[in-house]
Amino acid sequence: MITHTPEVLDFSSMEKNTVQYETIRGHYLFSGLDEDVFEAIAADFATESFEKGEILFHRGDVADDFYFIESGQIELSLISPDGQKKVVEVIANGRTFAEAIVFMREAKFPVTAEALSNSVVYRIPNNTYRTMLRSNPDACMRLLSDVCRHLHQRVQEIERLTIQNARSRLASYLIDHVVETNDDEATVRLDLPKHIIASRLSITPETLSRLLRAMADDGILTVDDRLIFVHSLARLRPYD
Repeated sequence: MITHTPEVLDFSSMEKNTVQYETIRGHYLFSGLDEDVFEAIAADFATESFEKGEILFHRGDVADDFYFIESGQIELSLISPDGQKKVVEVIANGRTFAEAIVFMREAKFPVTAEALSNSVVYRIPNNTYRTMLRSNPDACMRLLSDVCRHLHQRVQEIERLTIQNARSRLASYLIDHVVETNDDEATVRLDLPKHIIASRLSITPETLSRLLRAMADDGILTVDDRLIFVHSLARLRPYD
């Protein structure tokens, strides 16, 4: 893991009518804001670049900002009492992370964030966002509605992870990552290393390998590195 000062990009990517502007504007933390309010806080956004393996912050660091990912993947992790790293989540482009700290009294990061690939992020000052909410009750109510909707989606994801068995969780993951279909067949692309996928599914890498081998032996799929060819979605879906 590498830790050093990130590169601050010397360009403005938050100009109106750009793809970047519309993408972050549509995020649930900003979609309920009036245009002038969003433009005012967007002026404080900083665009930063991180290379693969760089650390954005460590658990326990003071949290003055939260982040929106323009491109790349960021891994959030914890170190367990026995010294093992537990991947809490992998965040990809178009999503935010560490935003909950805006509403917390103790402004410290609860996890470590590492770039899994070369990444570009927006750093958004907590004070700027918090000040905007304090002066805009309507924005607070719209944000509360959007956050509740987002929370409901996450609860459903947690239920799927805790209630379904390992094979069902893997089948659900594969179906979520289908990139091409042809009648009952499909192609799945694994964008993350298998040990990270295993951690996300709350299983060991060995269990993931056994499950994939079992599905291959059953004629459901064929594994070719990070591409998985599903021969029968109908046979895969009963485990979903």
